[in-house]
Amino acid sequence: MNQIVKDFGKGFKQLGEETAEKLVSETGKIAESIITAKELLGDIKPLDEQELAQKKAEDERKKQQEMSRLRQGFGGQASRPVENEMEQIRHQKEKEEEQKEKMFLENLRRQREEERRQQNINMEMMAPSKHHKDKGGNKHKTQQPDQSQMSQTAEYKGKID
Repeated sequence: MNQIVKDFGKGFKQLGEETAEKLVSETGKIAESIITAKELLGDIKPLDEQELAQKKAEDERKKQQEMSRLRQGFGGQASRPVENEMEQIRHQKEKEEEQKEKMFLENLRRQREEERRQQNINMEMMAPSKHHKDKGGNKHKTQQPDQSQMSQTAEYKGKID
């Protein structure tokens, strides 16, 4: 048992040494691949007063050229007639709304006509036929009720039930 613990300790120690060696070699590779700011940017130097003024003037000139190009793109107008366009859009929307309303009312009218037609058809089917008459003398005569039967308050004296 004691030998096993010693062998385990030796193996663990050897594993630790190998890991440390690899860690040191990989760290060295990483350090070699790091680029410093000086290497990256090279020999950049700050602009002096004259170069800075020249750069600003060039930027201003480019800006003015872009503005003039944009103004020419509008045909010399400073702005387009937005108010007229808005009025046209409003008018178009109103027309669309009116058209939608007309379509809705027309559909409603058609639907109601269809319902009336269906009701008429149903009524014709439900109504008794008027084409044939009772023929012959087999009519059942009914007696008219007397006044005491017709009176709900029994005002009339007559037969007593």
